[in-house]
Amino acid sequence: MRDGTANGGDDVTPAGPPSFPGNAPPPSFPGNAPPPPPPPPAAASGPPAFPTGGQVPGGDPSQLGTAPYATWGIRLGGYLIDTVIFAVVLVVLLVVFRHSNTLEVHLMARRGTTRRRHISALPFVITAVLYVVYGTVLCGSARGQTVGMMAVGVRAVREGSFEVLGYGRALARAVVEGVLRLIELFFVLLGVIWLLDMLFPLWDAKRQTLHDKVAGSVVLRLRRAG
Repeated sequence: MRDGTANGGDDVTPAGPPSFPGNAPPPSFPGNAPPPPPPPPAAASGPPAFPTGGQVPGGDPSQLGTAPYATWGIRLGGYLIDTVIFAVVLVVLLVVFRHSNTLEVHLMARRGTTRRRHISALPFVITAVLYVVYGTVLCGSARGQTVGMMAVGVRAVREGSFEVLGYGRALARAVVEGVLRLIELFFVLLGVIWLLDMLFPLWDAKRQTLHDKVAGSVVLRLRRAG
């Protein structure tokens, strides 16, 4: 009689249930592969944000806060360009209103004999108004530059913050400068004030004119002229 310890008495581990195809794990197919990780979120689209704190649109805004103050010579170059533009405007207006008696001014010259001449001040007034509008719109815009300032590479900004000057400050700046110009044209003695305004950047620490100080503006040099 044989006991259950066959083959030399070794214990036999009972075999598990047979493997059938139905118990096998499903084969891997491309359709069952785990999905790839989602792509990183795209940057939100929209208008570019303009830099602040010393950076305004145009030029190289990243360096505007450290841009040097425009020297007197460079500012003079831009001023002369704007002066030529408005000299042409004034000449055209003088021709147009040469026979006008509006705002008539009496001039007297003495060269051997006394000569009297009548001239209308209207062209000068119109030119002054146009100059104020010109300076307000261009210096108060995001560029902060008149045509002459564009040519020499300088810009008017707010003192301290270096932000866009704005139309209110640009208007005050243009009005003061325009009044000083008219004083220089019609009153030679009072023209010393205009001359002082023009020369003030030579000794001022921030290279400001008097009309810059009134408006709280400074003029920065953004690039080398020429």
